This record gives sequence, structure tokens and C-alpha cells, in this order.
Amino acid sequence: MFDVFSMRARQIVFAARFAAGERGADIIGVDDLLVGLVLEDQGLLTDVLSKLHGEPVAFAGSAESHIPFFPPKTAQDLLNRMEKLLPRSKPILPTTSASVSPALGRVFDSAKALQGQFRHSHIEPLHLLAGILTEGSSEGVTLLQGCGVTRENVLRALDKPRNS
Repeated sequence: MFDVFSMRARQIVFAARFAAGERGADIIGVDDLLVGLVLEDQGLLTDVLSKLHGEPVAFAGSAESHIPFFPPKTAQDLLNRMEKLLPRSKPILPTTSASVSPALGRVFDSAKALQGQFRHSHIEPLHLLAGILTEGSSEGVTLLQGCGVTRENVLRALDKPRNS
């Protein structure tokens, strides 16, 4: 399934798995994916994962530059609010398997459809963000909409010519 994901999109899924485990969940949800997406968008993924892991963590291709979608203040606000909203319990080891929630499965399906619609070679972070915005029951979607982030904004960004 993840073979059509770009390296950045794979890193977001990895971060979502890690975020879910850190909060004690054995199911990766839409809001976990949003946390991973915002961290990756802001270039904070390696810093946060290194801090949580207790030693430096590096990703292949993590130096890939991109223009962040979220303004820094919006990103920080989203992360702070998500931290307060997501339930917490005893962390789960990263080696423990975790499944994908049905809602997150729908996000992946939506991202795949958008990849085809825009004729992009890979599923990219903005495909995932647009997919997240289709899940109305997510707390993260409500926060995104409160910050003025809509599916239409994301689709316009996807439609712009890409640098890569």
C-alpha cells in the first residue's frame, strides 16, 4: 500500500505511528496522522522523534526542501491543541504493531484518489491533508477549519505546478 507514498508521506505515517504509541494508542487515527503531517511540514520531525527516542533519529531524504503549507504560528497552535485533545495513557513500545483506524483507511483511499486525479506519481503530504479534511468526525478537522484550512485550499495548492 505504501509503495505509492512519497518519502515525505511515508515519514508522516511513521510519525503518526510513533505519536499514537507515545499517547498509548494501538490504533493509528486521523488525528495522529495530522500531528505527523504538521511536524513534517514544519521540518520538526527529526527533532521531535530524536527527543522522544532519546538519541538522534534521521530519515533518508529528510533534508528534502519544501515550502511549508502551514504558517509557523498556525502549525504550533495546531500541535498545542492536538496535544491537549488527544487522550493519553501508558506509551506503547514502537516495536508493538498498530493497526490503522477505519477513518484513517478512508483518508488513505481519498489521498490515493487525489493522486490519480492530479496525475501525480506519488501520494504527497498535501494529498494526505486533503484526505484528512474529508473526515468530519475528526477533532483535527475541526481545528484545521478553525484555522481557515479547507479542502478547497489544499486542492488549489495541489493544482499548482510542482518544483519536483
